[in-house]
Amino acid sequence: MVTGSGDRRVGALCGLLGAALIAVDGLLDLARGVYYLAAGHGWHSFYPFDQALILLVVALIIAVFSGLGGLRREGPGVVAGAVLIVLVVAGWLVLGFGSGVLAILGSILTLVGGVVFLVSGR
Repeated sequence: MVTGSGDRRVGALCGLLGAALIAVDGLLDLARGVYYLAAGHGWHSFYPFDQALILLVVALIIAVFSGLGGLRREGPGVVAGAVLIVLVVAGWLVLGFGSGVLAILGSILTLVGGVVFLVSGR
């Protein structure tokens, strides 16, 4: 099977869609933190704010590497795929991607995009 730039586009699309879902989950956590703060529960708002910051930064990193992996025919695709897979595994183990359904779906799509980048880079 010959892989081409179409596979890279699929990987980039999966990665960008996963980043968008993770960012939406981060925005929902941010809204929840604002709600807790407005309701007078300041101590309860720390966790949603922290989670929102982590999810938004990770979504930005995923979007950057997904875009870089889909740009060229050769080169950064394998590296982008490896970085995406490492981010997803670290997210599941350490960063708390299990906190929301959107983050789980986004991380699964990002994992698929990373695997597509690795396979298309061979």
